[in-house]
Amino acid sequence: MVIVFDLVGTLFSLGKVEQAFSELGMRPEAAKWWFARLLQSAMAATLANRYTPFLLLAEASLQQVLKAVDRPESLAAGILEQMKELDPWPEAAQSLQQLRGDGHRLIVLTNSSVEAAERLLQKAGVLHAFEAVLSADETDACKPDPRTYLAAAFRAGSPVSESCLVAAHGWDVLGAHAVGMKTVWIEREEKLWGFPGDPPGLAVPTLAQLPAAIKGIA
Repeated sequence: MVIVFDLVGTLFSLGKVEQAFSELGMRPEAAKWWFARLLQSAMAATLANRYTPFLLLAEASLQQVLKAVDRPESLAAGILEQMKELDPWPEAAQSLQQLRGDGHRLIVLTNSSVEAAERLLQKAGVLHAFEAVLSADETDACKPDPRTYLAAAFRAGSPVSESCLVAAHGWDVLGAHAVGMKTVWIEREEKLWGFPGDPPGLAVPTLAQLPAAIKGIA
């Protein structure tokens, strides 16, 4: 099976960014507030047919958050540098290794640039596990636009119905399911499904349970 992974939040923790906010005298939770605003901006730009690269949106939304909490907007550059230093979740490498050993093909699909994604994966020592790293830049549309998921399946040469998205964001899972992908929602960050009804596909607490879950749907 082709398994398509989201990047930030799913494979990597925002812990370094939370630490940066804390060191500047802000609550660590402000990092998640900022990232949520960033995702909202990315979706809004896509819906308005005004695609903007993720890095530019990251800077603009971060400056907005800093302004809202009476911090200099110039601090944005230093915080954004921490996005290059994100740590993978502790169980990520082992989970990826097991999935590869089970014969699955792995792809990353991210709103970030390919360069930024590959730098994180290389730093974490897991870039070799993926046969492709795909960015929203290639479709001029951010997830959960259908074009992004369809592009991932096309790149893999796999039917959408035989591909599976793994993500820690409910909106990402919803988008992939809407085009016919199988899905696994990692509950770690959001804790509770944020849409009416139950999450489509499977839900697991962390990446550690992912290989066993995939065996149930492969």
